Amino acid sequence: MKRHTDLLHYTAVDREFFEPYGHRSIDEADFVVPVRRILPKQWTMRRAGIWMHCTPPAADLPSQGWKIHVSSVASTARIVLSIAAATLVASGTAFKFAADGRMLDGLNGKRWPRGGSGKFITVYPRGIDDFRRVIDDLYVALSGYAGPYVLSDRRYRDSRVLHYRYGGIAGEHRVAADGRREWLLRAPDGHMEADRRGPIFHLPDWLRDPFPKDTTELAPATLGGGRYRIRRALSFSAAGGVYFGEDLDEGRPVVIKEARPFIGGGDSAASTLRKEFRLLRRLAPLRVAPAPIAHFKDWEHSYLVEEYIEGETLRGWLARRYPWLKIRPTRDDVVHYLDEVTTVFARFAEVLAQVHKEGVSLGDLSFHNCMVTPRGEIRLIDLETAVEEGLDLPVDLRTPGFTSARPRRDDPASARAEDAYAFGANLLAAVIPINAMLPLDRSAAFRFAQSIGDEMGYPPALAATIAALLDDVAAQRPSPVDAMATLRETLATTSVGIPSVTQEPTPDHADAIFAYLDACAAHARPDRYVPAGPEVFETHPWGVAHGAAGVLHAYLRGGRTPPQGLVAYVLEGSRSPKPRGASLMYGDAGMAWVLFDAGEGEQALALWRDGSPDDAIRARPGVYDGLAGWGLSRLKAWHETGASAFLASAREAGDLLLERAIETDGTLRWAHDDAHPVGLAHGAAGVALFLLHLWLASGDERFRIAADAGLAFDHAQRGLNPDDKASWPGEVGGATRFPYLRRGTAGVVAVTARFFAATGETRYRDIVFDAEADLMRRYAIAPGLFDGLAGIGETLLDLAEIFPERALRYATAAGRIAGGISPFLIPRKGGLAVPGAELLRISCDFATGNAGVGAFFDRLHRGAAASFMLDERLPRAMHARDVEAVA
Repeated sequence: MKRHTDLLHYTAVDREFFEPYGHRSIDEADFVVPVRRILPKQWTMRRAGIWMHCTPPAADLPSQGWKIHVSSVASTARIVLSIAAATLVASGTAFKFAADGRMLDGLNGKRWPRGGSGKFITVYPRGIDDFRRVIDDLYVALSGYAGPYVLSDRRYRDSRVLHYRYGGIAGEHRVAADGRREWLLRAPDGHMEADRRGPIFHLPDWLRDPFPKDTTELAPATLGGGRYRIRRALSFSAAGGVYFGEDLDEGRPVVIKEARPFIGGGDSAASTLRKEFRLLRRLAPLRVAPAPIAHFKDWEHSYLVEEYIEGETLRGWLARRYPWLKIRPTRDDVVHYLDEVTTVFARFAEVLAQVHKEGVSLGDLSFHNCMVTPRGEIRLIDLETAVEEGLDLPVDLRTPGFTSARPRRDDPASARAEDAYAFGANLLAAVIPINAMLPLDRSAAFRFAQSIGDEMGYPPALAATIAALLDDVAAQRPSPVDAMATLRETLATTSVGIPSVTQEPTPDHADAIFAYLDACAAHARPDRYVPAGPEVFETHPWGVAHGAAGVLHAYLRGGRTPPQGLVAYVLEGSRSPKPRGASLMYGDAGMAWVLFDAGEGEQALALWRDGSPDDAIRARPGVYDGLAGWGLSRLKAWHETGASAFLASAREAGDLLLERAIETDGTLRWAHDDAHPVGLAHGAAGVALFLLHLWLASGDERFRIAADAGLAFDHAQRGLNPDDKASWPGEVGGATRFPYLRRGTAGVVAVTARFFAATGETRYRDIVFDAEADLMRRYAIAPGLFDGLAGIGETLLDLAEIFPERALRYATAAGRIAGGISPFLIPRKGGLAVPGAELLRISCDFATGNAGVGAFFDRLHRGAAASFMLDERLPRAMHARDVEAVA
């Protein structure tokens, strides 16, 4: 899953769908027209995403070398660009620049990925001597200008705009197993290594810095004249970090907030931090926020030191208490939860009233920036958007789902009303945290409040209070204090209902979900077939997880007629010279599988004929993006064609996995990017599934033994859910909050059930039966297939097939899952849409959106085989024997 800040990077262009920042239209008058006047006629200028590339005739750029980055504040950007362009044209040096002022604002914004932050112009010298000449010419020409520090680089001498690093230019790269490009550098001895493009300057060990005496180091671990020591980072943005540290004079823990100059427009980050210090001082007597300790400048960065608050964010506090996380919540659970929530939110309302009385409004008020102390008190943190009446201008920075459709803060009354809306949004999050989808569908708040309220037995007053606080008319919203007083009085005289299993008919939204897919398919684009997760723009538009192959699979599995042109789209992609990676969910292995099922056997075989796994696949073990999935796809080819070469390829993958297995207490595990995920996609359970099928196909007992040991490793990670029932985390040592198909319980149980089907060993059945309670749920924070309700529902349908004696039990539970998905579905012209990653935008792909969710509804109501599991090759005679044993 992508980090939240990276997802937000894809939400700036379109309000409905994820789109790359580079898809914005540009204003050529900002930068293109001035540069075009400077460039000689022989030069070329072309747009690529957010960049305009300027290239001299017959340019022959090196594959790698020293690059120069020029930064600038917005107010002087046009002048800096014009000077730089003229200088570079004179030396015949290629360069690129941000396409317009909005692109530069993004690059200099707080939410831009830190590794690329501040890079306004990139210059491509032809070699080391040219690099020295060009950077010195720019140093003279750009003297006196200022811009953000480029974190991936070193600054040149005392310039405030010039930075440099060594990296790819024309660029060698490889395609990773998940379809992403990995940029590479070639060392003098010929070996390849990663071209690191993170927010830290990295110099390969076979190079020296051309200007070692002219570098300036960033802030050290001790600050404020040595008084404050940083212990660890809590979070980062392009504007700076937030750190846990120590006050060495007082011997106490502190929080240290950092602001880099010129990030967020002008001196925005630094001035915002200065304002926050002022507001913390104003609010200090109230004890509603961290006490301010110091504000100072160290090197070029500003720092705010504040009191460390013991406790957890309101988001974390709620996540440990939701009654719907329990499989069988009791009335006492609900009564206790409502008592805790109303007590804390009443205190929250009082805090907000105190802040408003001081003439301060908060603006961005979400459960991420409220702390709940061990005593249940509320403390407000992160006041960067707060303003003091008559002194500060409103800040346009907000958390999706916690502001109204038309936020106004231009007078005290409207600012307080906006805070009341945010308070109501936090109260909605106390029901279920689906706030991020509210900008897509405001009515979702009331669907969830009604649905969960009915099932949990919440008094109607809770939903009514949320509705009042979220009123579209700002003047109609009650004050949070009044709203909570009324709610608490009502709850004191109203009986809480008994949590009950909703008995409504199992919904069937498949036709409406596929109808919306049909409508989107009519507008297919070269870069994506239908709206999808952001990953489609970082890989290619043809894979299973986020591309057209997954959409085609969903239609085929449900017996539906694919949209006109869909098969051709996948075929064209499979023949494209563009590298796609070879993995099951993201590359050629999955595309071949789907094309074969679509009747395009010849092209499927062409994709499958690669005899050995490539280096990228060898680097990862898992089913979704590594050796196990690559091998599983070859087993599909062998079963369908009988060609021994495919079985030999699968055996090669199995042998490689056995060689790389790590033994731990008699179990086997496989490292995945230095992490240890648990479950189907990347964990040992997924590898075990492939090895199980390989054993069945080859009869080689080594694979059977390794399969069992691999599954045993994930079984050993078993934890407990809030009902003290078996549950699995998403990674080793993680919290058991991920009962999903890609990671966690659903994936582990899905694999374990298939081990029972293949072997008849009752220990596997016992593990499934012990863990099934973790799947008997109705709600989760996402509807999708990989990491949401649809994937849990798929596993329940698996169990209904593998354990027919319990089929009704599992089918009923899958129906409840379908009911839990219903409130997520967004009415749109043509049908129902599914919110994708973190609910921020609509997605139609297989992993997160319409295709995967629609496929689940089809399977639930009309039956279908599980996806990419080779279930048709499992021995089924075992079932009848064990039905008798259970009876």
